[in-house]
Amino acid sequence: MKIEVEKNKEQIKIIPESEEDLWNLMLILKKGDYIYTKVFRDVSMKNSKRKERKPIDIKLKLENAEFQPLTGKLRIFGTIEEGPEQFGVKGRHQSGYISLGQEIIIERKEWDEKTLNKLKSSGPKGKALIIALDYDEYAISLITSLGVYNLESSSFYFSGKEDPNRENEIESALNDLVNRIIGYLSKERANVLIIAGPGNLKEILYDKIKKIVNNIKIIIDNVSNGGIAGINEVLRRDTIIEVLKEFSSIKAQEIVNEFMMLAAKDKEMIAYTLNEVYNVSKLGAISKLVILDKLIYSIDDKERTMAQEIIENAEKYRADVVIATEDSLVSPTLSNLGGVIAILRYKLPKKNY
Repeated sequence: MKIEVEKNKEQIKIIPESEEDLWNLMLILKKGDYIYTKVFRDVSMKNSKRKERKPIDIKLKLENAEFQPLTGKLRIFGTIEEGPEQFGVKGRHQSGYISLGQEIIIERKEWDEKTLNKLKSSGPKGKALIIALDYDEYAISLITSLGVYNLESSSFYFSGKEDPNRENEIESALNDLVNRIIGYLSKERANVLIIAGPGNLKEILYDKIKKIVNNIKIIIDNVSNGGIAGINEVLRRDTIIEVLKEFSSIKAQEIVNEFMMLAAKDKEMIAYTLNEVYNVSKLGAISKLVILDKLIYSIDDKERTMAQEIIENAEKYRADVVIATEDSLVSPTLSNLGGVIAILRYKLPKKNY
């Protein structure tokens, strides 16, 4: 992310360059911030009853921000504080988008160094493409630091083993698959490709791709199934976790797995639900934290404030903090546990908090 602090020290100029930048921007934005940006709005034209959709420069008083994965956009909503007088837009509600490569100015009375450093250190942590295939089906998924997303999945329909056309059908299907994979690698700028499956199709696919692409890391892995089931199996493999451990989506899964193990044998080493985790965070007892992003920008002031204080307290005591999106694989588990879990540094009976 490109960031420049203006001379008055109340404004920062930002150009997000990756989805991770948009994600981090969403996390630092606060209700009441002012954003100078360009939006499209239907405005009345002079001496005319009709309206035209025009781009206008405005100063928006922020009410809410919403990250939209895989779109390259951050949706913002608020009230127009300043805008072109001839259009009479001041005081009107307005939604808009912050896109990759778009320059915006954010105004706040005071910017602390911690927030600025978080923005300055933002950037893409890598992407991986996974394909799991067998002779019946395949699936392609994308892993980013923000979550795991299914890009496409479908079935194969090959003739029987005795049919002379079978080999040609397989060859044609794999060639088509290679072209789509190459397209995804280019579009998403993935730097790791994982090819998995139970049979020899994965090796054939690997050989075809290797002839075309030589600037990314390719990993072959054995799993029991193709399709979505194969993707999920890949995500549980230690070898893959090692390669992708810097991605927060994978790290979140690791912490959730550890949490569930402790929940079964040592409940005094864990805390969950917003109230419990908030209380242990004030004691500096958190070692590892996973929290859903929806709590951080909740419309409920109390909920949002507690979530933000949990993160601040955890970071203060150097805990591992992972913020998971609602699209991540751990989201259902976290939701059932109140949206946030913590692994503690030491045993802490619940009566103590």
